[in-house]
Amino acid sequence: MIWMVFVFDIDGTLLEKGSELDSKTRDFLLRLSQDHTLVFASGRMYRSVKKLLERELGKIFPIIAYNGALIVDESGKILYEATLDSEIAENVIVFLRSKGFHRQAYVCDILFVEEDNEKAKDYSLHSNVEYVVVDDLAKLCRQKPPLKLLVIDENRDKLRTLAQELKKSFPVDAYGSFPTYLEIVPPDVSKGKALEILARIKGFSLEETVAFGDSDNDLGLLETAAIGIAVGNATEILKSRADYVTKGLFSEGVVEGVEAVLSGVVVPGKRFGASSIR
Repeated sequence: MIWMVFVFDIDGTLLEKGSELDSKTRDFLLRLSQDHTLVFASGRMYRSVKKLLERELGKIFPIIAYNGALIVDESGKILYEATLDSEIAENVIVFLRSKGFHRQAYVCDILFVEEDNEKAKDYSLHSNVEYVVVDDLAKLCRQKPPLKLLVIDENRDKLRTLAQELKKSFPVDAYGSFPTYLEIVPPDVSKGKALEILARIKGFSLEETVAFGDSDNDLGLLETAAIGIAVGNATEILKSRADYVTKGLFSEGVVEGVEAVLSGVVVPGKRFGASSIR
């Protein structure tokens, strides 16, 4: 059996909603980890991912958090960290505030908000992390640069428009992750670049990697890996760029994709649609 590195997005890929893996997926991942390396790549905070892995799998794996701004190995050692420039983050917060968007900042792996509202509470519940309310997020970011900023809004069209505005007005990147989330990170940060860094540090080849995702923030990850797999519920943009699109949704698609790779049905350098291998 050829050893491989399997990289999994979490929300929308392994998890449909909530923060619990089903027993079939849990057992499948644990069996897979006996012969291969698993990496988890998420827009979530590091401690949110760590809590989930400890609870669901009983062990820690290498983690790419904050969409690539933070890489931590299985021992808890920080391998890479990138933050937004303090002045830029401050100005973005002021801009978001003027537009009336709910905004959050992540500083030293702690979640900060300006408003103790339902969006903050729902996010806290979903991610299984507490939050700290401050009077002025802009001032906080000026004092300590954040790993990322996040906007939450139910209107996807508004988020898409906002992403374009932010990228035109500030030296940042902005893209969707969860359907109601807009991630704001430094322009040189992505899950794909984080995978490159992790491969260099850990000494494995990108030719040995298989990545799974569902949303636009997974584009770089799927394009960096030797094989990029979009689960069946993925965005149309991601599906169009993936090497293979599963029929299965969420974790069922993950299992389907892994089995297709291990059986040799899906190989590097050849694109497969979901209907073309059935």
